[in-house]
Amino acid sequence: MRVIGLFFLNILLISFLFSDEFLFKDESESQRLIFTHDHGGSGEKYYVETMGSGVCLLDYDNDKDLDVYFCQGAALPGWDKNIVLENKLFRNDDGRWMDVTADVGVGDTSYSIGCACGDVDNDGDTDLYITNFGTDIFYRNNGDGTFTNVTDAAGIKNQSWGSSAAFFDMDKDGLLDLYVTNYVEYSLDKNPWCGDKRTNRRAYCDPDYFTGVEDHLFHNLGDWVFNDVSISSGIAAQKGKGLGVIPADFDQDDDLDLYVANDKVMNHYYINDGQGSFEENALFTGLGFNENGRAEAGMGVDIGDVNGDGWLDLFVTNFSGESNTIYINSRQGFFSDETFLAGLGQPSLKYLGFGTKLLDLDYDGWLDLFVVNGHVIDNINYFNKDYTHAQRKQVFLNNQNGTFMELSPDQIGDASHLSVGRGAAFGDLDNDGDVDVVIANNNSAANLLIRTGTPNRNWIGFSLEGVQSNQDAIGSRVVIETDGLKQIKYVSTAGSYLAANDKRLLFGLNNYPTAEKITIDWPSGTSDEFTDLKANQYYQIIEGGSISAIHY
Repeated sequence: MRVIGLFFLNILLISFLFSDEFLFKDESESQRLIFTHDHGGSGEKYYVETMGSGVCLLDYDNDKDLDVYFCQGAALPGWDKNIVLENKLFRNDDGRWMDVTADVGVGDTSYSIGCACGDVDNDGDTDLYITNFGTDIFYRNNGDGTFTNVTDAAGIKNQSWGSSAAFFDMDKDGLLDLYVTNYVEYSLDKNPWCGDKRTNRRAYCDPDYFTGVEDHLFHNLGDWVFNDVSISSGIAAQKGKGLGVIPADFDQDDDLDLYVANDKVMNHYYINDGQGSFEENALFTGLGFNENGRAEAGMGVDIGDVNGDGWLDLFVTNFSGESNTIYINSRQGFFSDETFLAGLGQPSLKYLGFGTKLLDLDYDGWLDLFVVNGHVIDNINYFNKDYTHAQRKQVFLNNQNGTFMELSPDQIGDASHLSVGRGAAFGDLDNDGDVDVVIANNNSAANLLIRTGTPNRNWIGFSLEGVQSNQDAIGSRVVIETDGLKQIKYVSTAGSYLAANDKRLLFGLNNYPTAEKITIDWPSGTSDEFTDLKANQYYQIIEGGSISAIHY
């Protein structure tokens, strides 16, 4: 009895210590970020209905705050609502959101799935790529608050069912290239009937009913000309069912590799040779399957050094009945599935994960975890009483010993509310030093989850600008050291699911007032080093050694 009593006492103590530290508040209505996704369905269970939608964070007007772009569905056969479905761009005006879609020119009315952001032409403005069920769209930022559709002129042609996309510099020439994951072969004219034939209860089909397709890789030649190098690079040799993608230097050889999360087939791990070619090696590096040798339904993906050894580990969200999966980097060229050892297996079994992020929620210098959930079968409770369509988000704290602890619903506030989560974009929307979340929910209203209060420990943030490297500094490696604590992060906007994230880097400093040493390794091969930077401040760092505090 005494042991049981001590156990519950510890639980109460943890609840007290974390009573309001991790609360999120949904400010979508109060701040007027009002967006409702419509999948265009009419009850015919067209498969495309259930997989979207995406969301991107970008500062399109360079006013030092993040704006939000939502991907919208389109009318499918039988849909008869009297509304216009188009993608939406909302401008952030000090925490009030203005729909500027019509003025800006990005109201695509295609059946949009996801999006990606990057400064393609190094002119200081963020450009926008949209993946569609159909032909993708590429928007050039004109620098005057408007965009131009340059899809055809740029030589981009992807007519498959696109999902997540990522900008990255695959050959370190200072120009951002583009990787697009494609999902499955699917046509509205060939929509198989799936479900319970005894009761005529129809459901969305399993991905096993459909054939996977090859992804696309586009090489940026400059001057808004792209070359499709899917075949020559080796990418097109693989046919997956791609849903999530993230570039990162997993093997620390100074170029960006690629990881693609596939749905119910082997995931793909492309090792970059630095010369424009990629070798797929997921099977022999341990990243293709889970620890039982089974393919899982990979959706969202993120990377980060979760165990503090200086190497990038990988997290993937999966289907209900499966666990999400964390792959730990051995530092010797392979990875191991340590999901259940880390305490992340059992808590994820009844959920279906999509958007996700490894981030330091308590500012202790260790990466925690945020997972957005929602089932793909809208009537799943009929087929399996253990599952629901709308599901809550999950937040896990890093115990600094290779394990994680899940926070209870009352500890995370409005993040615990049920929704059919899909795309999730992470960034500091109010520039206060903590990470907020915008979630695009399938066939329902979006969430704007703002961290309440102010950071309870010290932090430091960086916005990097390349000179010899690409201007977004994507692929830059930042290492900070403080009193023996060493942290590593890479600049990227990719990851999560159908999303683009804040490209700024945030580090927790615990109670230390300064970051003692900061080392930046730029994609160009140059390095910059700084010492004793004051905490609780964002810094702008330009390749070559220029640094200044950012005042928001």
